[in-house]
Amino acid sequence: MPRAVTSDHVLFNECIPIFRPKEIKMTENGNTTIGYLLLDFRLDEELDFEYFKIDPTYEVRLSGAYASFIAPVHLPKWFEWEHNTHLFTIALASVFSFATRRPVKAPRDGYISRRANLDESSLNELAIQFPVLTAGPGAHETSISKETLNRMYEKLKETFKMLYGIPYEFYENSMQSIRLVHLSHLNKRDDFGLAYYLLVSSMETIAKKAVKRKRFVIKHPKEDKWKEMAKTNKDIEDLLRLYKEERGKSQFLGKRVVEFIMKYCPPEQWLDLEHPRANMASYIEELTGRKEEWYLQKQWYEKYPQDFTEDEIRKILNDLYVHRSKFTHEGKNPPHQNPDSSNRFFDIQTLVTEKKDEYIIEDITLPNFQLVSFIANRTIQNYLKDKVNP
Repeated sequence: MPRAVTSDHVLFNECIPIFRPKEIKMTENGNTTIGYLLLDFRLDEELDFEYFKIDPTYEVRLSGAYASFIAPVHLPKWFEWEHNTHLFTIALASVFSFATRRPVKAPRDGYISRRANLDESSLNELAIQFPVLTAGPGAHETSISKETLNRMYEKLKETFKMLYGIPYEFYENSMQSIRLVHLSHLNKRDDFGLAYYLLVSSMETIAKKAVKRKRFVIKHPKEDKWKEMAKTNKDIEDLLRLYKEERGKSQFLGKRVVEFIMKYCPPEQWLDLEHPRANMASYIEELTGRKEEWYLQKQWYEKYPQDFTEDEIRKILNDLYVHRSKFTHEGKNPPHQNPDSSNRFFDIQTLVTEKKDEYIIEDITLPNFQLVSFIANRTIQNYLKDKVNP
């Protein structure tokens, strides 16, 4: 049961069973409870799903170049917690963000949902919770094309259907990973390193279940010889025991994450990632009728997945986990210099390090943020599909 008063704090464990109860009981009279999502774009059409629907957004202009886009949500007929509508919409925001790979937010309390109409004061109270930069460097793409919206809608329907259809134990675990992806998108502008860490961690959570540790435990070629020596040498016996204990502590998480990605989102699927300017191209075409997509083509300086061998891809993915670990244990940010890459898949970063009075210059290949976000989404979804339809 959720807390009687949530006190403007989120405990996501409360949201998970609210979004999908273990047993869904539909009511004949229907439910008229309204919740709210805060999007980073204008939604001009109603999005109708099996259990709920999302209305077009209200746009509230804020100071400077900021605005807020507020989408009313008609909660499911089985929803019973009238004073905790925010628990449903917070979970919905997580799934929406996961499926669309965009930042989405929901109010941390449900007080406004109890009001019959959204007056100017209520709209402003919601708007200040998620201001969106609409112009200037780093602005959000607040206008999306019909083609982009259709892709979003189909992806959302697929994701909701999966989450309401999988066994409940998989649902609970997947929602925790989905939440990490959501928090990554919300935190990207405030702390790129944290956002990067959260994306990799979202995959690590499921990789620990999907890829068994034992497949990476490699017996040392001299271990049999050491065992024979240990029979007559107490010191060797103690050293062998300590060696096995240390080997047993390793979870091989980096290798398991790489294997998880290679199995559930192999490089050939990365080509499904749309170009970062795809929405702009389709939006301009809808406005002008002109189809100019030359800038969506592969540029001479770009690297695509097919330009690498499998070993090189594995090295890139292993480095992905290394950067995550450095952030976790050393507070070091990943070496990316452009959080909003215009390249489709990878950035080539030149690193200069000083060692013993000399400079070492090397070029490294980094999967950009949109590719890592895509991989996180695809691996988690494919894993769950595999569990439902083995």
